[in-house]
Amino acid sequence: MRKSRREVVKMLSALGASVALAQHMHQQMPAQPAAPASLETIPAKAIPWDKGNCEFCEMPLKTPPPGAWMGRTFSPGFFEQTYSQIALKEAQKGKEAFHFESIACMVNYAWVYGLRDGVGTTFYVTDRGAYDPARGPEAVRLIPARQAVYLWGEKRGWVVMDAKIAAFSSQEAALAFARANPDLGRTRILDWQTLVDLAPLPEMNLVNLLAKHAGLLK
Repeated sequence: MRKSRREVVKMLSALGASVALAQHMHQQMPAQPAAPASLETIPAKAIPWDKGNCEFCEMPLKTPPPGAWMGRTFSPGFFEQTYSQIALKEAQKGKEAFHFESIACMVNYAWVYGLRDGVGTTFYVTDRGAYDPARGPEAVRLIPARQAVYLWGEKRGWVVMDAKIAAFSSQEAALAFARANPDLGRTRILDWQTLVDLAPLPEMNLVNLLAKHAGLLK
């Protein structure tokens, strides 16, 4: 069930100006229903790389050419490394899937609209450990979000939306990536349930995006 305006207003009031506080807001929200005994697995849908935008923040799914988006230049394959998807059993808003360029965007969108993995949906994330930025979209390998392991890295800007989270197929792969990239600063290994429990997750423009999707802003 989609979050009511009252719930989102309560959340935004608690957030104030500090996006980091969003990590603790799950303690103030109503308890979520118990997960079903059997989770549905819906096949991933085709990814609209060339024309697709993030359902939550509206950024391009595919890394834009230098200067093409807000005059900024990104390293090759930067956006695609955290591409995420909610595949739908039944179409919503005329779509078979919702597409996101950040894991945090997907989690936050699901939080606002009350979508649950395995209940008429399957959530997918890009396996960063198997991803080669030089190959871009063709190197994206999707794995079910519920089976993935997540690496949080302290460094700002190492993934889109400053969400600081990337997905891996195993803890070993996540730790290997962290060792190969020591400039990430402090790191933490998280699982899918932790991300869901902590929603809404901190990322750029979180307050405005939550308000927009709750219908509080146009």
